[in-house]
This record gives sequence, structure tokens and C-alpha cells, in this order.
Amino acid sequence: MMAIAAVACSTARAEPAGSSAASAPPAGFAQPRPVGWKQLPAIASAVTAAARADGVTIDAVDAWGEPARGCYAVWLELHGATAAAPALADDALASLQRAGSGERAAGAPAAPLAIDELVKPTTAEGVLAFRFTRPPFRGRVRAQLGRGRVAAIACFGNQREPVDCEARCTRVIPRAAEGAAR
Repeated sequence: MMAIAAVACSTARAEPAGSSAASAPPAGFAQPRPVGWKQLPAIASAVTAAARADGVTIDAVDAWGEPARGCYAVWLELHGATAAAPALADDALASLQRAGSGERAAGAPAAPLAIDELVKPTTAEGVLAFRFTRPPFRGRVRAQLGRGRVAAIACFGNQREPVDCEARCTRVIPRAAEGAAR
């Protein structure tokens, strides 16, 4: 499930600088989208394809960003799993690690994936939050898990404008420890 972050990063490399006009943020997206960010349908399509699985219904996917600066965000809501939040978090992290240790299309090893500031749920419903680095991308993921539902947002940037992307992502997704307390 969290392979969405890896897929989104890979697709972001190919996203053209010109994209469609922005629309309203997806349902459940609490923070306003940063000014100047546009919808990125190619990334949303890639995430939708990556999230498809037997027994899983994708409720919503949206992607937006500012490709000229190298800043991106992806929102995903799905349901179908019956596991409690701790098991969903473990599955998500294992999926992300598998995606992060794969190979690129050209056969070269993928850049290593690092996760820090990890907050995992301990009750049947809860928050999974962490920062990730997979060169050239750095970002944050926050997911509300439980009762077979997942609502996740990933915000990330590449090396073009790392300070600007980090500042925008911090507004979109609070630091893991701060976000878990909400």
C-alpha cells in the first residue's frame, strides 16, 4: 500500500512542468494546497494503478505539485482490508521497503530507502507517520489507519528546491511526532 510513495516519486521524475489547473483539495485534506501547486493527473494515475489489489477499493486519489520546483503531494483513500491499524502499518512499511529495494526500469538498483521520525499506531485505529528519503526525493507520509480503511497523504520534493519543498510539506503534513498527537 505505501508503495504509493515510491510510485509517486518515480512518476514525479517524468511529470512535465505544465499541468492542468488546480481544483479543490480532496476530501479529508485539512491544509490548503500550497499556492501555485497544480493537479498532476499522471502521478494520480500511476498511484491508482499501484494501489490496485484484490479486495481493495480505491475511494480517492489526487496528486498535485509544482514540478518546476520539484515539490509534490499525493492523497489516497482506500478500503477493503480487515486488519487493525498496527497490522496495516506493518504491512504498509514492509510494502514500502520492498518497493524501495527494487530495481529501476533500466535494471540499475534503486536508490536506498530510509525512514525516520516513525510513529506507528498501537490501537485498532491510529496514525502511521514518518519521513522518508529515497534520493533524489525526501518527504513525509501520514496515514490514518483502521477498520479496513486507509487515508494517506505523501508530500515530497527533489533536489531542485529542497528548503522550499520541506517548508511546504511541513505545512501540508506536520512532523510525525506533532501529527500523532492530534
